[in-house]
Amino acid sequence: IKKGDVIYFSANLLKLGKYENQRKILDDYYKALWELVGKKGTIAYPTFNFSIINNKKIFCPRKTSSEMGVLTEFFRKKKYSYRSNHPYTSISSEGHHSKYICTKNSQHSYGPNSPFDRLIILNAKFLSIGIKPNFNSSQVHHAEHMSSVPYRYFKKFNHRVKKGKKIKKKQYFMHVLSENLIGTKRDKNRKIFNHFTKNNKITRSRCGDSTLYLYSIKKFYEANIELFNKDIYAWLSIKQKKIFE
Repeated sequence: IKKGDVIYFSANLLKLGKYENQRKILDDYYKALWELVGKKGTIAYPTFNFSIINNKKIFCPRKTSSEMGVLTEFFRKKKYSYRSNHPYTSISSEGHHSKYICTKNSQHSYGPNSPFDRLIILNAKFLSIGIKPNFNSSQVHHAEHMSSVPYRYFKKFNHRVKKGKKIKKKQYFMHVLSENLIGTKRDKNRKIFNHFTKNNKITRSRCGDSTLYLYSIKKFYEANIELFNKDIYAWLSIKQKKIFE
């Protein structure tokens, strides 16, 4: 990671073990990441909220909490952070390119003009803190969207969103699994990462009791598109593929 970089992170701080000062852990991570990317850098992170799909609570970008861990919520609450408009799969960011990443997005979780699309354009790096990336690489779903994989479909949702003082019901889309695949055993991105690491590097660094992982989101996307062109069912397990045969 160097000055001016765009970083998209996901974290499980519990995996790293006991921190020397638990009260300062979130602030210390915040400062450490900004020290790495500098004033012209950008830090983005997932602030998903799947629970409000069912409870129908109003989505307020400034007040609705992130369900993606305490570190993302700590970053989200900062004064100069931006948050994308999707009520279920929002991305938040702060820094030089944050407005570009998180404003004027599409109504889809992934695809053109989504935050993930713009992270690729900016050649962002994915930093996974304490989690093996095959378990939290949501970027793969952007490649699925762009490849029009046959095992997902676009599901429409209508949800109330608060912007300023106004509340409006808006239409949003998610690229969801076909119903006949729900509950079946998944591949957990093994084929995806086996293909990616043939020609691309994942940088690993020990931190406490676990590991930090870093790789290029753009190269990961390009590798996924290449794989889906060869095998459109690459994300599925062998048992799941048989359902479509």
